[in-house]
Amino acid sequence: MIWGDGRRLASDSLVHAAQASGAFDEVATFEAGSGPDKATRWGAFTPLQWAWAEAAVHAFDAQLATGTPQPVPAVVALDGIAEFIGISHGTASPWPHEPARIGLHAAEGESWLVDVTKSGSHLIDGQHETDADLHGSASNLLLALHGRLPLDNLRSEGDRATLENLVNWPDLS
Repeated sequence: MIWGDGRRLASDSLVHAAQASGAFDEVATFEAGSGPDKATRWGAFTPLQWAWAEAAVHAFDAQLATGTPQPVPAVVALDGIAEFIGISHGTASPWPHEPARIGLHAAEGESWLVDVTKSGSHLIDGQHETDADLHGSASNLLLALHGRLPLDNLRSEGDRATLENLVNWPDLS
């Protein structure tokens, strides 16, 4: 199918262009205290990384609307998960539930441990016990975090209510 090949080529081109553009380089921002002349990271991510992860989610929306949903390319989804936790969750209102530690585990081999507390969401290092875990492809994890796929598309362990609270916070509607 030419249309499907075109989408894959466009996705691959977007990924390669973002990597070649220096999406992982430091950029100037107007972040509090940095000033426009000071190179700094916007959270842990550059605006270009934010843009291509967001674009991939919206591309999925368009594909879903036409009945042709495709997974988000793994390299985009893997960056998008960490970006979502750091920016969407990291700048959200306080976690309105009991504190919890949640593991997100991508089939592609990466994992994230997230502490959610009154002060928000924080990625933590190391191996720790969790209250709940989600397992699945990076694409499905990213799309579930963005509210595009139900939790049933992922394998869950532990407290289901905590996982439901995670994917419903912050309220992005």
